[in-house]
Amino acid sequence: MSLQPNEVLIIALVALIVLGPKRLPGAIRGIGRAFRQVREFSTTVRQEMDSTLSPPLIEPADPPAKPRPPEDPAAEAPTSDGPA
Repeated sequence: MSLQPNEVLIIALVALIVLGPKRLPGAIRGIGRAFRQVREFSTTVRQEMDSTLSPPLIEPADPPAKPRPPEDPAAEAPTSDGPA
């Protein structure tokens, strides 16, 4: 939903006619404050939802040990060449 420049001009002219030149600046400030409060509220709600729904980031104390490859029993068998 995007406003075209000519639509903004029409809205501004209608607001000027309805509110008059003296009350228009105050009305614009009030609308700005309302938008800021809504934006702050939505940011707070989004942060609360994210912190509630996302799991906590906890790093493991020790990384899991990598499994060692099976050892070849023939490689470790002592060879008997006789007395040394």
